Amino acid sequence: MPRYTRAELADVSGVAARTIRYYHSLGVLPKPGRAGKEVVYSDAHLDRLRDIVAMQARGLRLDAIREVFDAEPSPGAGDWRTLFDPRAVQAGERAVIVDDAELIELLGDRGTDVLAELIGAGYLERRDDAWFVPDRPMLKGALVLYDVGTDITLSGVLRTLIRERIADLADDVVRTVRAAAGTGYGGEDIGVDLSRFREQFLAMAWEVGGATFAAEIERAAGVVEPADDTAQRRRLDRAAGAR
Repeated sequence: MPRYTRAELADVSGVAARTIRYYHSLGVLPKPGRAGKEVVYSDAHLDRLRDIVAMQARGLRLDAIREVFDAEPSPGAGDWRTLFDPRAVQAGERAVIVDDAELIELLGDRGTDVLAELIGAGYLERRDDAWFVPDRPMLKGALVLYDVGTDITLSGVLRTLIRERIADLADDVVRTVRAAAGTGYGGEDIGVDLSRFREQFLAMAWEVGGATFAAEIERAAGVVEPADDTAQRRRLDRAAGAR
């Protein structure tokens, strides 16, 4: 495992050593380990610094960044908040092209048994000698659901449902902000303000939306009785059959 001194970490990350110490004091960067009298850093510290830099570039303050890390789900937990994580790629960057080796790594122990289902559900598309992934985070989400027993086709229906509902919600939020703000801050047109503070609005969505969605999923799972969701299950079955 690579190990760095503070000076080496500063050099490879581009973050000044004094800033690294400052991040320690704020709690956004874990404390280093020790090798004798020397402090040592690992790749985990380097990755954390890169995350911090990326989120700062998108307008997040250090206190908000600390809250993101504090709320971070455990690895492999499949938490829905990861869809709203400020470190996540932008929508235009979610689509990727991968080769066979990358796809095998992505599928992991699941092997190619799920390949036909993933293609049928629209998560993968063969293009020449490579694979087109329209939405990599959604593909990873489908694999998480597959691991806990959810059919790939059904997860595709859930993906469409989530997208549609979130799109409607986003429209409602923007309309509400525009209606409440009138002509905008300081008399400027609200369209200008929404554009100017785009990153702040996105940070709010990532910060609030994911946690709220996770809480509502937990609530619904606890209160919806089997008899209550029969109609919804039939609708999903019909939608799955139409794919």
